[in-house]
Amino acid sequence: MFLNDNTIEYLRKALNIASLRQDVIASNIANADTPNYRAKHIPFKDVLELKSKELELKITDKKHIKGLKGFDYLTQKLPDEYLERNDKNNVNLDTEMTQLAKNTILTNALTAFERYKFNQYKDILNASRDI
Repeated sequence: MFLNDNTIEYLRKALNIASLRQDVIASNIANADTPNYRAKHIPFKDVLELKSKELELKITDKKHIKGLKGFDYLTQKLPDEYLERNDKNNVNLDTEMTQLAKNTILTNALTAFERYKFNQYKDILNASRDI
């Protein structure tokens, strides 16, 4: 039965990670001219290890809504060997814009698949009414 289908839960987690990636990339782009700023990224291998971990939001204020754990432990700074400028900032705008485009494509694909799954559920429910 479709109620035991974990696909929606996995899609929710994947969209949350894509959202975090979007935030990290946006932060890197926004700090492209900040001296001593180190670009951050989310290693793919760490995302793969999430299947056994429960994700919740990081709550820093009692007014925050409870939900998913913070993804801060996924975010890593790139090492110094990636330094590109004299101000010790290692943000490469071409790389960041490429990552942004890839992440946007991934988000669109996940959203389309989620819409497909919900349409399947809708079709199942509509078919059961006709019986």
